[in-house]
Amino acid sequence: MSDIAVNALAGSQEKTTNSSNKLAKDLDSFLLLLTSQLKNQDPLSPMDSTEFTNQLTQFAQVEQQINLNASLNNLIGLTQQSIVSNAVNYIGKTVEGQSSQVPLSGGSLKAAYGLMADAKSVNVVVRDDTGNIVFNKSGEVGKGVHEFLWDGKDSMGVQLKDGTYEISITSLDGQDKPVENYVTAFGKVTGVTSINGTTVLLLDKVGIPVDKVLSITQPAAATAS
Repeated sequence: MSDIAVNALAGSQEKTTNSSNKLAKDLDSFLLLLTSQLKNQDPLSPMDSTEFTNQLTQFAQVEQQINLNASLNNLIGLTQQSIVSNAVNYIGKTVEGQSSQVPLSGGSLKAAYGLMADAKSVNVVVRDDTGNIVFNKSGEVGKGVHEFLWDGKDSMGVQLKDGTYEISITSLDGQDKPVENYVTAFGKVTGVTSINGTTVLLLDKVGIPVDKVLSITQPAAATAS
């Protein structure tokens, strides 16, 4: 399980433990007070048992709720651990997932974009991690999915460093109205983490939620020389 998931689960378990400890202290105080009242009550006018019986019932209900929360925390922890453990099988494989953030690795970037309808014009823009445009080109205009490959060189032919780049698509129809589009990133899975209960595959520094993965490719088998 990732550090993020462990910390979140630990925080939840700590809250449950603190609530349980506070309940125990409150119950001890109540029982001491009740015992004292019973010892000092007027035998001719005994205390009405209804009130403290109701209070004891409330303590029992709160305790049951705390125990239920503890059980749920344990179940959530086991479920998250199982999901992340299964996702480890993605490491080393190449995946395609919906993301405008795409890794440039070894001077090579592979992405794709999809058009929901035919377009009159398509412009593919690449931005660096500061938001500056480093490359752009015209794209294919037909409805469907189109591959985009980039060698990491800017518009001046300068090779840029490996890292995370953002791909955006501007697509217009014959009336200069936007055509709906989306971008997918390709990359080798280098790690797995969990963020707010969602399992995320890491392509270098790009995170792809498992439910956004569109395809998985096995690494090519090594050939004997």
